[in-house]
Amino acid sequence: MARWAGRVCGGIYGVKISQYCYFSVRSTSLSAAEMTARLGMQPDEVLVMGSRSPERVLPRFHAWKIVCRSDESVDDQIRHLVDRLEPIRAELVSLSADDVSSVMQVVRHFGDPNGVEAVPEGTAWDRAQDWPRPLGWHLSLPVLDFLLATRTELDVDEYDLVDDGDGREPYPVSGAVPVTP
Repeated sequence: MARWAGRVCGGIYGVKISQYCYFSVRSTSLSAAEMTARLGMQPDEVLVMGSRSPERVLPRFHAWKIVCRSDESVDDQIRHLVDRLEPIRAELVSLSADDVSSVMQVVRHFGDPNGVEAVPEGTAWDRAQDWPRPLGWHLSLPVLDFLLATRTELDVDEYDLVDDGDGREPYPVSGAVPVTP
């Protein structure tokens, strides 16, 4: 059985989770400054192609990014990003016709000691609504419409940071590759 599946079946409620989302426009031909000028909106972060390693050209593209880091659920974080991007939707659609790609990235770390926990079992409903919601998320129709109109891919990365005391390094848990003991 895969290592992660055992944890899920055993209950994840005691595991703290941190998560954040970002939207990025990526290009090998347009710089982040050129993307900013075309979009008419300042990014939260940029990447410059080859800035980390001239011999290996890492990162492999220029990127213009806006980021949402909070204790909110993934769907709330994505909704906030889309709300910020809605005023420049037409510019994003226009830019998507050029040599660029866009990605809505979700990054989740299970077992992060600085993360949040799901509502403990037995919590009253009225108190549970005030608790962070790190598990489960969905995309609303307006968000899906935005992603489709701007030709944006959704990419979700999930990492297991739980220390089992077995000396193994944390590993990604998303995708179709199970890790067996």
